[in-house]
Amino acid sequence: MALRRKIALLCLVLTLWSAVAVAVHQHSTTDEAARCTVCVAAHSASPQTSFHLVQTRLVAVSVDQSEEIPAKQRLIAFPLSVRPPPSV
Repeated sequence: MALRRKIALLCLVLTLWSAVAVAVHQHSTTDEAARCTVCVAAHSASPQTSFHLVQTRLVAVSVDQSEEIPAKQRLIAFPLSVRPPPSV
């Protein structure tokens, strides 16, 4: 059990170390940044943001107040809704 914890801790430390290294690395020239695979991947995957304002039109909506329907009329009798027990 101790070996699993040590391996898990090592993986966690390596993951955090690589995340920090990617976040803080920098280049002295733009030529180096153009050849850096981390920078190329980071800048090529960034989406271009664009938005368009949609013109909305307000429409008045009316609610139809129909008459009340009795409960017996709302029930629909369907003969196949209840099956008899299977025959043995």
